[in-house]
Amino acid sequence: MKNSGMSLRYKILTALTALPLVGLTLFLLLAVHIFEKDKILYVFDSSLSVSKTKASRVRSEISSMISASQSVVYSYSPDTRSIAASGNHLFREESKFEAFRLYALSPDTGNYNEVAALQKEAGEEAMAGESERLSALVAEAIEKTVVVRRPKSGGASILLALRFGEVADPKHVVAIGVFQAGEFAETFKPDGAFNSFLATGGGGDGAVFGEGVRDGESGGEWSAAEISARLSATGAPEGIAEIRSPAGSPYLASFVDAGVGGLRVVSLVERAKALAAVNTLLRKSLLFFLAVLSATTIISVLASQRMTSALRHLLFATEKVAQGDFNVRVDLKSKDEIGGLADSFNTMAVEVSRLVMETADKARMESELATARAVQETLFPENTARLGPVEIAGHYEPASECGGDWWYYCENGDSVYLWIGDATGHGAPAALITSAARAVASVIQGGPPIGPGQAMSILNRAIHDASKGRMMMTFFLAVVDKKTGAMRYANASHEAPLLLKRTEGKPSRSDYIPLNEVNNPRLGERSGIEFAEAEVRLDPGDQIVFYTDGVTDLKDGGKTAWGERRFLKALSNELTASPSSDAALQGVVRTIAEFRKDAPLDDDVTLILCKYKGAA
Repeated sequence: MKNSGMSLRYKILTALTALPLVGLTLFLLLAVHIFEKDKILYVFDSSLSVSKTKASRVRSEISSMISASQSVVYSYSPDTRSIAASGNHLFREESKFEAFRLYALSPDTGNYNEVAALQKEAGEEAMAGESERLSALVAEAIEKTVVVRRPKSGGASILLALRFGEVADPKHVVAIGVFQAGEFAETFKPDGAFNSFLATGGGGDGAVFGEGVRDGESGGEWSAAEISARLSATGAPEGIAEIRSPAGSPYLASFVDAGVGGLRVVSLVERAKALAAVNTLLRKSLLFFLAVLSATTIISVLASQRMTSALRHLLFATEKVAQGDFNVRVDLKSKDEIGGLADSFNTMAVEVSRLVMETADKARMESELATARAVQETLFPENTARLGPVEIAGHYEPASECGGDWWYYCENGDSVYLWIGDATGHGAPAALITSAARAVASVIQGGPPIGPGQAMSILNRAIHDASKGRMMMTFFLAVVDKKTGAMRYANASHEAPLLLKRTEGKPSRSDYIPLNEVNNPRLGERSGIEFAEAEVRLDPGDQIVFYTDGVTDLKDGGKTAWGERRFLKALSNELTASPSSDAALQGVVRTIAEFRKDAPLDDDVTLILCKYKGAA
């Protein structure tokens, strides 16, 4: 009986052609999908990391400008409505200060009038075009406390408006300063395919630094204000998102709130440019896929056995890759199309293996950061201590793997030293600064007793030399005499601790006395600083609260700041209900945890309660 079906030869040819076609198609789709997904995640991760770094620098620079403005405002006298010579000197000495205006409320008209003005030659151009906008900036600063804008004249300057004092206080003032920010502005210049800019969080009046992007399809300008407003709709302080331009072009964006002045750092890259490597991989894969199909058909006709053997090697390698073994290689000595297919497969396996190694390197870096955090924890003392008549309880929680806050206590003769500081930013660089501070404390602890001003000078020199003046640290050092209760202290632009005299019943807000009689420059700002001291007498039962700005600035999931009012209320409740400093501190920590509701920290949190029991 004659067989009218397909011949065996064509069945073999059909099988040898169809099976690789189906298998490699599935593998190609899977590999491209995985590679595209990993590439997007990599772009998002890199972009977010860069945005966080830039946001940290923004926060540091703006904080430095606020500190400089604060120093000038402190020299202003409401009675004479003038700035003292010391304030003028500070303005002239601060190299980044270009212009300064001070406004006070007129009790007669209810308007804010200019009461003082300082200006350098560099600030004339920046302030020349701002006369019409100054009243609006004053009103906005009254509402928001801190306002950052770019001068209309452009350039590498920042216009900073600050409110000092509560609005209810008739002596509150508003300061408007112009600061030079050349190096700062360089951070937001376009970098390859990425476009970064600094804008107000809700869009505002556009970018402070950096510009918008040109839409690739329409050629139109997509402004930084529109992009920032689109990302603000997420309601998150930082994150990643895929957004579309007005013309429909997809973009990959990352954004991070700078944590000051409502500023936001945004990094943007066009999706097509970010995935250019994926398109290249797809084109190359399609090319060698066609080569495989052609080679399979030709070789199947000429030498089915040889072709079958070669395809078995390729199929085995494909299965290995599908199982996660990206180190597999196809070793074929053939110089025909099958050999080309093997070379192309090996190239693709090398690329996939490289991506896996990059992921492993990232995991290693995270492990090293965890190790660095474990090492940094050795810089801190035990959480509770009783040094003679001084009872101490402390709490520290970093915002990242390595923090920039540091606190310590030690004894030297009849004196108890209490140390607390906050380095600019957080992370590994800030942790290195804290280690320098810890080393100085060890030297002072083992040497002859010295005053807080002299100790601060040693600290300043060590931190300035360690960071070459690029990183700074606010600091407060108190030295308590165990016999007399006299406490001498020096402050380097740190949050003033609160002294609570022994009272009956629950303390009120007015019972907390800020220790702010002296305020010196930050550590590391410049060498050769002599730090002024002040002294206060402690009576038995008096308590002192030391803290960093991360305590009052911490936010809940809705980005509502805890603030000084909630902080003092929690202190009063716990100090009244708890018999010891440790119990009171733990109560405040629990209140903080209830307020945060697992929201991430924007800054390190350090809180110390100290109680003087009286000399034995």
